[in-house]
Amino acid sequence: MQPTVDATTALERPTAPLLRRERDSAIDFGGLDPQYHPPMHYPTEVELYEPTLDTGSIQRRSNEQETATVSAEVPLPCGHFNIWRPLHDRRVPVAARLARFFTGSAALQSDGRVVAPASSTWDSRISYSSADDEYFENGHALPLIKGWEHGMLASRNIFRKIEHDWQMTYLAPSLGNADQQSLAVWRFNYAESRRAIERFHAVLGFSLFAETAGVEWCIRPLSKRCFRQIPIRILTAEETAYFPEIELGHDQHRPASGRSLDERARIIEQYRGQILAYRARGDDFNSYIVHSVPALAADLSAYVEGEYGFELAVSFLPATEGRDVWQKVQVARQSLRQLISGRLREGEDALAQCGLDFRIKLRNSIVVPPVAPALIQALTAQPPRLQMDDARCDFTIHVRDPENTVGSLQPPIRAHESVLRAGSEYFAALLESEMAEAASKHVELDAMPYGAVRLAICFLYADEVPHVDAMDLSDWITLLSATSRLSIPRLHQLCQARILREVAYDPLDIEHDPSYKDLVTYPDTEVAESLQAVADDSDAQDLVQALDRLIAYYPIAVCENRIRSRPAQEFSRSTAPPFFRDDPRDHPEAMLGGPPLGPFGHGIGDEADEWALMPGPVLHPEIIPDIRHARHIRREHPRNGFFARHLGNWLPFAPNGDADPPAPQPGPVPEAPRNTHRPVPQPESGSESDDGSAPGAA
Repeated sequence: MQPTVDATTALERPTAPLLRRERDSAIDFGGLDPQYHPPMHYPTEVELYEPTLDTGSIQRRSNEQETATVSAEVPLPCGHFNIWRPLHDRRVPVAARLARFFTGSAALQSDGRVVAPASSTWDSRISYSSADDEYFENGHALPLIKGWEHGMLASRNIFRKIEHDWQMTYLAPSLGNADQQSLAVWRFNYAESRRAIERFHAVLGFSLFAETAGVEWCIRPLSKRCFRQIPIRILTAEETAYFPEIELGHDQHRPASGRSLDERARIIEQYRGQILAYRARGDDFNSYIVHSVPALAADLSAYVEGEYGFELAVSFLPATEGRDVWQKVQVARQSLRQLISGRLREGEDALAQCGLDFRIKLRNSIVVPPVAPALIQALTAQPPRLQMDDARCDFTIHVRDPENTVGSLQPPIRAHESVLRAGSEYFAALLESEMAEAASKHVELDAMPYGAVRLAICFLYADEVPHVDAMDLSDWITLLSATSRLSIPRLHQLCQARILREVAYDPLDIEHDPSYKDLVTYPDTEVAESLQAVADDSDAQDLVQALDRLIAYYPIAVCENRIRSRPAQEFSRSTAPPFFRDDPRDHPEAMLGGPPLGPFGHGIGDEADEWALMPGPVLHPEIIPDIRHARHIRREHPRNGFFARHLGNWLPFAPNGDADPPAPQPGPVPEAPRNTHRPVPQPESGSESDDGSAPGAA
């Protein structure tokens, strides 16, 4: 099987069985189990965005008690990452307490706030560095999430491999699981902000070291039921020469620099929507090597444009022959020397070496255009600024309202010809014609609501709708209809945006059902169809599309909100943390003081013997004995204890008791963390192991 293609044709459907499966509905995960990982699990994780308190005036009452007025500024998320993690717009300032870390960075403003540079073209960005094993948000080199698995919606049979001899690290299929599915899934949803995806670029780094090995990148909008495979284009030798980031062989030469950049841009544009890779020179260990183009973001906008969210998946396909078949496919391969965390002064350039980088540009579902320059010039041409119904008005509008919406008095509306010509396409065409109304500077509008017409003309002068807080949904629909007839573009778009805001659902106000998998309540079909009919009559196509998208994502938003409101233990893994491989009582130096907590330290465990662990160095699977030598860890451990409960089928017994323990892997084995606040109990005499170390030492 060779999923990487060297032509523009590609498989539409992935070959991995789990990714080929269609979802039953919009709230179905298609066999993927969403996995909860508690935030702030490691002490190195940083909460970039947090509420800011501002203390106002202090008042003293007669009884000498003081009261202070405090206002809180809460940064609302623009979406969610993997259901539970909130995402924030890059324009939201970082917490003030973190400003001292950004000294010398372009993100530090003169007023002391930390905001992503204006040069950034992305509204939301998530980057993963396998060298740090950390996720970063919005180009800030402070770790948002620690641990590759903690930043995924779901994962199966993969691990982070560290090559101490080659000084490289990457994600690879688990050892001994070459015949099982190995995949990882990330999920983005921006429905909460009502902002659709305009562009999506992603750096999807991978490496292949065998012709029979492969990797499949797949994408699925949340409103769709099937994953689509993203094609991979292997560049030819001639095309590779135009990419300066690719190291060429001794027999290759680069073209002239002036032509190189133009040709490189042409190649990228030609293969838009595909992941670009190249064939590297073989070495003493591998004759076939394929790498993705380093730090090159593939333009995947065509797959998710106009959607609120999507899921991105990668399937690892190990080689079918040779040794170490699991190691022939690698994702997010990086050098251990390319650390990212803490490089704040470099700004977004520090994240250029990340193996995975997701960049999303959002847009409002309904875009309101700015005020036309011709209208501004007409209003300010002769000071003072022109006003409606003043003595200088030279055009009169009579409205015949059959329903008499404002009572018996319907005085004529007086305006200026220059203002009407610049702000309304209807009046511009009328005044340019040879009709009698153009010569008499007088027009009568039949069968139109007087109040809506007056609001529309007032908007041309003030650029705002009077008494906007007192208007309800029916008022905005009436104003939209009048604005459509008068052809006022800015007010027409503004009415659509306000109507969408009035009918938008709020998942927080919906009472959740005991089970998130149960059917959810959809919006009233008759209301949605009536609004779409009104939008069609008013030529409001943006509103029609936004309502379609709103109805499609309604059950998804409710489902995610129900998941976030459920107890966390229902989605937590029943395995020990990655830095733990034995009973915690054998590691008193790794214990936290205080009352017994859950296995992650967040009170989600029910058994009193499950203690919280001090986060420490990660012990990766390649340095942990496999199932045949589990007895070398703890021979007398009971099968129903902590070890068996959290490691599942990996029970402490050896089918082959005569087998020797595995040879140690290259590189130093990290030591268990030590808590300086609690004394470490000393082992009694005769309790040391054969190598002289304390029992249970890592």
